[in-house]
Amino acid sequence: MLCFAADFNVPAVTMRGHAFASSGSRDLPVRIVLLGHADLSSLYALQRLIEAMPQHDYAAFMSGDLPVATDSPRELQRLADVDATLCAEFRAKRRPAKALIEAATLPQPNSAAGRRRLESLEPDLVVSVRYRRILKREAIAIPRLGVLNLHSGVLPDYKGVMATFWAMLHNEAQIGATLHRIVDAGIDTGPVIGIRRIAADYDATYLANVLRLYGPGCDMVVEAIETLEAGRKLKATAQQPGGRYFSTPRSVDIETFRKRGLSLADGREMAGIEPRKT
Repeated sequence: MLCFAADFNVPAVTMRGHAFASSGSRDLPVRIVLLGHADLSSLYALQRLIEAMPQHDYAAFMSGDLPVATDSPRELQRLADVDATLCAEFRAKRRPAKALIEAATLPQPNSAAGRRRLESLEPDLVVSVRYRRILKREAIAIPRLGVLNLHSGVLPDYKGVMATFWAMLHNEAQIGATLHRIVDAGIDTGPVIGIRRIAADYDATYLANVLRLYGPGCDMVVEAIETLEAGRKLKATAQQPGGRYFSTPRSVDIETFRKRGLSLADGREMAGIEPRKT
């Protein structure tokens, strides 16, 4: 069970060293570890969070590459290639925050070395956005305010990989982002803090639709952190039984997607990303 401090403004621990990149003037900034992945959607979301809350202290880790299956659809490799090009464009135009520029890779967060690395930062909170590793009990217990995950799908209906792709393939009128707690090693199973839905845009690519989710999605994260900062508990509801876990699309799934006139990416998705309005 997650324990929340009765008074958020009284730090539970004293930070050692200078592992966090301080970016604000508050006397007691929140120490936040960001977990992400080196793709455009994660980079955009994490940058948006830092821009929205520059008063806090951040450290960031990326999940690193996963083994690529020999039978992985070629279309997914093309998506990754387009995404890599867009990431470079994003870095050049948006000047990512120091924590993202200096982000290290943390591919084994549950190992003794991985836990020591997290523990050395003495985080108040961990926020995960597209981090491709499963956190287990000992790692989850490190931040005193727990772990939040922003999932680009409506839970519990769309758990797992590329939830927006599957929602579009199923012709959903709406897609959504879910903010939930991570309390165990289950995948997208934790208590739900909030869901934000938007209309699916079938004239846009899969990647463009995913990026559109992170505006309202990151707003939920900001609101959650502000709640914790005020010393209040986050309200979260256990997920109802049911839903479905989706794996990486197969070639047949992508072909069905394509035959409906839909595409994964076209390289123009940066046009839909605007700096957060203050």
